[in-house]
Amino acid sequence: MCWKSILRNLLAITLFLFLRAAAQEDFVLRSQAGSSDVTKLAILPFSGLEGAPEFSQQARPEEVLRADLTYSGRFEITALPSGKNSADAAGAAAMLVQGAVHPLGGGDVEIRYQLLDATSREPLVEKTYSGKARDLRRLTHRFSDDVVFQVYGERGIASTRIAYVQGRPGHKEIWAMDYDGFNAEPLTKNGSINLAPVFDREGNLVWISFQGGNGARAWKRTPGGKTKLLLPSLGGMHSSVTVSPVDGEIAVASSASGQSQIYRANAGGSGLVRLTYNDAIQTSPCWSSSGWELAFTSDRTGHPQIYVMDREGSSTRRLTYKGGYNDQAAWSPNGDLIAFGRLAGDWQVVTIRPDGSGEQVIAAGRNPKWSPDGRHIVYMVEWQGRSDVWTCNPDGSGRRQLTHRGNASLPTWSP
Repeated sequence: MCWKSILRNLLAITLFLFLRAAAQEDFVLRSQAGSSDVTKLAILPFSGLEGAPEFSQQARPEEVLRADLTYSGRFEITALPSGKNSADAAGAAAMLVQGAVHPLGGGDVEIRYQLLDATSREPLVEKTYSGKARDLRRLTHRFSDDVVFQVYGERGIASTRIAYVQGRPGHKEIWAMDYDGFNAEPLTKNGSINLAPVFDREGNLVWISFQGGNGARAWKRTPGGKTKLLLPSLGGMHSSVTVSPVDGEIAVASSASGQSQIYRANAGGSGLVRLTYNDAIQTSPCWSSSGWELAFTSDRTGHPQIYVMDREGSSTRRLTYKGGYNDQAAWSPNGDLIAFGRLAGDWQVVTIRPDGSGEQVIAAGRNPKWSPDGRHIVYMVEWQGRSDVWTCNPDGSGRRQLTHRGNASLPTWSP
């Protein structure tokens, strides 16, 4: 074979691999998170609740399901015509949910859930869960996610949790609540100042805390509730931390070298690499969904702006040019948008594409983070001396307040 033929073959192979890789990347980035398709679904009253007085003070399962599936943005919950039953659902909905509650004694109950084709009555999903009366919402959230997965092939978010900071200056703990604001509980009880919570890909809590008496450092709560110092070899004060959704790599802002800079380490905390060397303050790193880039904040031009660099600290580019203070970048799960906070008189939540186009103010607030399906943003709103946690859709619609006690800040969404 002559060298020209060899060259042509090599070019063909290279082109094939390039197109294949591009197609794979395109598939990953084209998430259905922004799809406008909805499925009409009817939910029938669950049977057996009259024999389970444990549920008398709780929301009925069908009410929780209706809220979960409506919030997902994928379902239109329809009511059956007056006087109709499940046999008449086909004309009103494509699918039907029904269920039954069976008391087991001792306060335990068993709940059976069914998702049916409204026309054929063929079961699409059947699940039976058991637990205590207090588990009603949690069990129903699980079934809501099963419905989303069955119909759309993607994980639902009804079983996810939102962590946030609760407390006053000098004493702040990390709390967590269900995605809908219920079942709030403290995750830390160390009596110190705990800030900037995030979750790693396994759902472990990572945050900044002053516990231990060595200033602000990055900590991690491992399975079983044990806490450990995340980067013991990195000195200085740590201001923020982020964990790669791809391989668990850590990026942290630390003053170990004097001025705050961005560092990277592997998931175990070793292999520490400094990424930024600018004399200005570098902080608030956030991994991209691909794990190849980091968005971060730098005041190298005199005012804090959002920048993007690759995981090696090179190919840095400026992303934001409007406003005098931009911070707290958060990359969407499918990589198409970056949300951040902008101080322009009051704080605003803004979204922008990674190439710097399509900038849009979507809400009054700050500290945005994305839901794992990319269909919602959680953020904090400050008003008249108090702060609370809210959520909205990426276009700013569907705003909903989750906390009502004040002094709630820095929210983040679990995977």
